[in-house]
Amino acid sequence: MRSLPAPSRSGWKLCGALLLGLAGWAAPTRAAASAELFDNPVIARGRGFEIRRAELDDQLTALKGTLATQGQIIPREEEPALRARLLDRLILTRILLQRATEEDKARARELADKFIADTKKKAPSEESYRRQLLATGLKPEVFEARALEQAIVEKVVERELQSRLTVTDPDMRAFYETGDDLHTRELAETVRKLEQAGNQDTVFYRDGTNRLAFLRRSNLNRLMRPEQITADLILFYTLDPATRLPLREEALKAKFARATNTLARLRAGEDFEKVAREVSEDPDVARTGGRYLVTAATPMAPELKEALLKLPPHQISDPIITPLGYYIARVRERQPAVKLPLEEVQDDIRDLLRAQMVEKLLPDYAAQWRKEYEVLIEDPSYQPGPTGSAPAPGN
Repeated sequence: MRSLPAPSRSGWKLCGALLLGLAGWAAPTRAAASAELFDNPVIARGRGFEIRRAELDDQLTALKGTLATQGQIIPREEEPALRARLLDRLILTRILLQRATEEDKARARELADKFIADTKKKAPSEESYRRQLLATGLKPEVFEARALEQAIVEKVVERELQSRLTVTDPDMRAFYETGDDLHTRELAETVRKLEQAGNQDTVFYRDGTNRLAFLRRSNLNRLMRPEQITADLILFYTLDPATRLPLREEALKAKFARATNTLARLRAGEDFEKVAREVSEDPDVARTGGRYLVTAATPMAPELKEALLKLPPHQISDPIITPLGYYIARVRERQPAVKLPLEEVQDDIRDLLRAQMVEKLLPDYAAQWRKEYEVLIEDPSYQPGPTGSAPAPGN
């Protein structure tokens, strides 16, 4: 499911799909460009498009890179099914891009430009924006092309499906007050039938009630502005910033000695920002003074995020070891999570509920479009699942 953002509506529907690397597959990629040099067969085709194996490989690689920055991996045994789903979504994306009108494209350009601008604002600098994308395996130009393509897909779906759907005020308020949506209502009906049949002692009933409580709680959490941490950071690289290769052992020892000496200066009472500007190897330190706003959703090394979430205010950490380098951190302030006012999120709630309606309708429409565009899967190992998946997954 797509997630409700706290501050801005301009990119909330785009964000999840792009960060997962699952959107905008039509852009030429490195692997696709080398098709003539390597074995790169067509694995699917349809009227007006064909998809080669390397394009799918690039999508899986990008997804793995993104998940790795979040400390997650894809189990090897799940890769075949995931590749089939990615191809299914890639096919649907190609079809929807062909169905786009000029008005769809113009509206998509506005949405994508706003989304990219908002994404850049969240980074301390243009260079930091590029580094964060490269860390997920995406070049900025590829990310931005995918943002536009995903926006086009979104506008086509909005015109062909969402515009016909209505979310009532009671449904919107139910989501805000209790966390109920299309999925919870369906599950609640299943649980009710189990109760009527006297099956409260079954594993199905227990799993159903637990799942129902989890979904409602998750939906209500979407309405929260997450805890925000204002933190001061000093970085000492343990990688070569240019090559991204680890430093030699002697250099690592020297960097750790610098970190411990810096820590001693800070604990002796020297001004953190002054010391950060003097010694930190963070390329943005001249502009930020080492100060950052962090939430649980901020992309950063898991080791650093975990330390910041646990560190008491005003306490200076020991050196935090991450794959990038040694960090010294201090939490200046914590702002607790708060529920956003209804007037700030009601439009997003309506969009999310409409997206769930589309998710329910889309398999039938996708099957029709696949027939219309004469889709053929050349490799049987990539046959799609029983349902057509939305091109912009958020669940």
